[in-house]
Amino acid sequence: MKLIILLIIILLNTQSFAKSDEISEFEIEGISVGDSLLNFTTTNYIKNNFGKWYDDEYHQLILNNNFLHYEDVIVSFKPTDKNFTVVSVSGSINYGTKINECYEEQKKVDKVFLGIFPDADRRVDILKKGSYGPENGDTNSKQIVYDFAGGTAVIDCLDWDQKFKPKYKDRILISIDDKEFRSWLVKNST
Repeated sequence: MKLIILLIIILLNTQSFAKSDEISEFEIEGISVGDSLLNFTTTNYIKNNFGKWYDDEYHQLILNNNFLHYEDVIVSFKPTDKNFTVVSVSGSINYGTKINECYEEQKKVDKVFLGIFPDADRRVDILKKGSYGPENGDTNSKQIVYDFAGGTAVIDCLDWDQKFKPKYKDRILISIDDKEFRSWLVKNST
């Protein structure tokens, strides 16, 4: 069931994007890179619910709407931007502790992306156990990354170490990042 929903989401939200390298034409639950968060929530909600990233250059916000397709939608933005312009949007579906189901779903979504984005540069990034810092134990990730002129699309299976983060669930995360944010994220994640 999750696969059917996810494939429908991808197909509906990528029709115009397939004809362009514009990362802003891809939507997750109606939100695109370049949109103002103020179109989806209030300044008060943003200021009271964001999470900080590393050096405070970017903030992250989980939107608490009842979304149709994803369990969580996460957006990133620069805290100095008064319009709260979205630089990254992600949708996730949780798998509990069933990471192998996530990997199977990732393969299926990757096949769809290959058909939709045949000209994109594709690579697989493996973040090995312990890559997320000692406070996260053996948490690891497998990311399939599609690079475009204006940014990236990522299909990520995140395998949380349940000994360190028992409340966190393994999940698939479909993300769209603008080029500047992705470069910053990669630089600050190593």
